[in-house]
Amino acid sequence: MTKTEETLKIGLITHLFPSEHDQHRGKFMYDQYRAIRAIPDMKLRLMVPTPRAVPGTQRWYTNHSPLHQVAPTDERVFYTSLPNRKKPLFIQKNISKALLQKLALEKPDILHIHWLYPDGLAIPALKEAGYPILLTIHGSDWYKSILFPVLKPLLFNALQKVDCILCSGPQLKAAILQELPELEDKIEVIYNFIDTQVYTVPSAFESLRAMEQLDWKDQQAHALCVANIRHEKGIDILIDALSQLQKNLKFEELNLGQPLLVHVIGMQEKGEYLDSIQARLENQPKLPMILHEPVSPDQLKTYYQAADFFILPSRSEGFNVSLLEASSCGLPIVATKVGGNDLVVRSHHTGKLVEAGNPDALGKAILSIHSRLDSFKPESIRKRIVNEYDLSVLTEKLRSLYSRLYSEFRKAKN
Repeated sequence: MTKTEETLKIGLITHLFPSEHDQHRGKFMYDQYRAIRAIPDMKLRLMVPTPRAVPGTQRWYTNHSPLHQVAPTDERVFYTSLPNRKKPLFIQKNISKALLQKLALEKPDILHIHWLYPDGLAIPALKEAGYPILLTIHGSDWYKSILFPVLKPLLFNALQKVDCILCSGPQLKAAILQELPELEDKIEVIYNFIDTQVYTVPSAFESLRAMEQLDWKDQQAHALCVANIRHEKGIDILIDALSQLQKNLKFEELNLGQPLLVHVIGMQEKGEYLDSIQARLENQPKLPMILHEPVSPDQLKTYYQAADFFILPSRSEGFNVSLLEASSCGLPIVATKVGGNDLVVRSHHTGKLVEAGNPDALGKAILSIHSRLDSFKPESIRKRIVNEYDLSVLTEKLRSLYSRLYSEFRKAKN
């Protein structure tokens, strides 16, 4: 019996994973973890590279919080790092050493690494140790990291050495190949997936109960945006769009009967961008928009069930998980034509797509959806998500991919 017919040991490496302290952080990675654990005849071990921190600090408590709902053998791998991508050679040396020491205890057959930075820095050392490696690149880890001249050559070297590259959307694949066309034969697109049994279309009773839990007024229309407060997520564009809408007579008339309120849920990363967003909201107290801190997955489900539609004003995306979650809950979508958004919003029956960075177009799309909420059929919006993006589909894709990669590795070795 061959190895692929017995048990393949998969080492999953990702620095972004939910903890008991931050259950919202890296929630999609928890879904991937569950998908891999569901693969028959494959044994999974999770390793979460975590920078060391000064004991007693908030960062230390955050970095030592237990991982959320994992097996006893899954654990953090601590290494010494520096903030803001400073001295990447130093970071590469330390994260590689820490992972190699941990892997020596139970050598996996395949390593699946998520994120080009910082996790991908360890690829050259792990390849030298003889591991076949699959790397998933998401979006921000590519677009942000290659802006650093001292970091870029290290990442490009890692990409040259890895066996297979997965990226979360066709635009991201095109961007990578524009820089490194020689990677064409080992790069492919694999979309994000969700548990559609969790994100479901609520009944009228469930929707009202969710609104009561959130203390939302049922006389209002509630739009939801799940996005961290960062420039690439376009929250400033959303503010511009809402500001323009307040001067629109059709919007004003619609608002008399059912006022719109937009709820933005996401990490509020300290810096100039967050300061500018908060200042604008303070200076425009009548703007129909509220910022919410991140919430747990269970709480987020309540927001989806209470909302009337979903907005994503991003300047750039890979393949956004929140779009899948919102669609699985039957919400019509207003989003920009970036990343894989057009794969979720394919027709006027599911929502509306607009050009990125265009507040006027975004505002008109919001008005269009807001004015015809009763015309959307939630179960129809949900149906394709269940068929194409459920975790069961991901489980089968990964099973096939791991088996193929290991078979090719063994063939090349022999």
